[in-house]
Amino acid sequence: LEIVSSRHFPDEVQGDIVLCNAIGFLGIKQHSITDDGTGWKTAFRQDLLVSKDGNFRPVDLEFAPDGSLYVIDWHNVLIGHMQHNARDPLRDHVHGRVYRITYPSRPLVKPAPVESAPITTLLENLKLPELRSRYRTRRELRGRDAAEVLPAVTKWVATLDKSDARYEHHVLEALWTTWGLNQPDEALLRQMLAAKDYRARAAAVRVLRYNTHRIADHVALLEKAANDEHGRVRLEAIVAASWLPNIEAAKKIVALASAK
Repeated sequence: LEIVSSRHFPDEVQGDIVLCNAIGFLGIKQHSITDDGTGWKTAFRQDLLVSKDGNFRPVDLEFAPDGSLYVIDWHNVLIGHMQHNARDPLRDHVHGRVYRITYPSRPLVKPAPVESAPITTLLENLKLPELRSRYRTRRELRGRDAAEVLPAVTKWVATLDKSDARYEHHVLEALWTTWGLNQPDEALLRQMLAAKDYRARAAAVRVLRYNTHRIADHVALLEKAANDEHGRVRLEAIVAASWLPNIEAAKKIVALASAK
């Protein structure tokens, strides 16, 4: 499954999900997705790719740095491991295909500099619309020296325009970057727990879930999240509570979230 996040593709399909199917329907389906309470609801948009080849096995897809969509066709006569022995001689270990899907009437995206790019450049990449470009950038930053990256993140956040509609998203990217270095910035975490956008608050609660051992007042923070006005934040608080060794605290958080 992949999320459409590429300026190379039409504006109206941004945020859609595309998913591979290798049983029955052989191809890729595309669905729009919208918020619906604590979760989402989808609507079928189109069959993005269909094959009449009975051995067509789309198993992976990902947006490339230039915004095009790459699809991996495993192309195997056999699927599954329960139905067929792993050593079945019909298993094909040498064939396969790679497809590239583009939208010819729109220009490709200029690939963001990632490998060996300066830290300042990488941090600016976190503002890019393309989800995959930001993901690859965080992966690169995770491999850099934390002693260099962490101060740069703090300096970068301080320069962000607070009037920018995507300001909280940029700060969340910064928080994820510090977490990727196994040193989540507590100040950024607390800022996002109090963000205006419920999606940022929910994401911050998830970061807190994995870092309660670092945050002394994590129970109080989760109790506050359990009282949040949005169900998705409360749901994240319930999930986080299930990780707590303090059973009584966990029960209280779940009770608070469930009472809203």
